[in-house]
Amino acid sequence: MQIRFHDRHFWWLIALLAWVSFLILAVSVYLHANWVIAFDHSIQQFAILVRQPGRTVFFKWLALLGTPTVNLIICLIITGWLWLRHEHFAAGWVMTAQIGINILTVIFKQILHRARPAAKLVTQSGYSFPSGHTTSTAIMVLIVLLIVVPLCRHFPWQLSLGLFSVIWLALIGFDRIYLFVHYPSDVLAGLCLALGWWSILRLTFGRAVTREQN
Repeated sequence: MQIRFHDRHFWWLIALLAWVSFLILAVSVYLHANWVIAFDHSIQQFAILVRQPGRTVFFKWLALLGTPTVNLIICLIITGWLWLRHEHFAAGWVMTAQIGINILTVIFKQILHRARPAAKLVTQSGYSFPSGHTTSTAIMVLIVLLIVVPLCRHFPWQLSLGLFSVIWLALIGFDRIYLFVHYPSDVLAGLCLALGWWSILRLTFGRAVTREQN
């Protein structure tokens, strides 16, 4: 098992920060707080300023690759690879993390019922808060960074895969804002929810992780 992060205090801190931040965002969105409106508007204005036809085409294609369905397929492939390596606990962790975050995202979407921004550049149904693309991609990136990368034996591969994963997450997050299918606060909340969910898994199964690593 290659989830090499032992400090429970660290993950308690991440869990606290992530869930408090997510709840602040959720309550602020529900109450239509002025600071959230101003935050969303300022970043949306930047997205409008950098719009170009070529970029719009790029982000429309990118959106197809960052869906929860695609992320689930990638995680299924990672799960199969881990299972073949006899990393059974890690394989179960991957699917629990990805399926769990998709369920949590749907639950919070149904609770908040936030409508998507006006003037969307692509057709997108459903509610806006939090961003499903962001939550599922963030979990997939955490899986790559904290499970897959440590299994790579060569540092250049570790560095390349790690950098690509972080850049990919940033692109998917901005894609949601650029296409006006999510507010920036939806994307930020998606990141917080993913970190909060991952921290819960780490704190819940920490002892099992330690036993398998020994």
